[in-house]
Amino acid sequence: MRINSSNSADVSAETASPGASGAPNRTEGVKDSEAGLQTKLIFWHVKRRLGHIPLSSRIHARNPKLLRLTAQLSGHLAGRGKVSPKLKELAQLKVAVMVGCPL
Repeated sequence: MRINSSNSADVSAETASPGASGAPNRTEGVKDSEAGLQTKLIFWHVKRRLGHIPLSSRIHARNPKLLRLTAQLSGHLAGRGKVSPKLKELAQLKVAVMVGCPL
């Protein structure tokens, strides 16, 4: 980023340019070959539960502490408790609709 004479930020062309597909550049997550032992273990658990490793988990893996804490939080939220799994799913769908998330 460059600062011009009027003290406003001027983003250089290379950081503002879209990617090869025309979409803005996106952060890439950690690839399986780059993952450490703890990250691979968490990826295994996530893949076992969801069937795949979401991009958000791969991005969180750039900071191993963040990945570990979000995996713990996810486990607590998904764990058995006083609220039935069906009701949890219903609440998630309702929130998604309320915030305009495409299903």
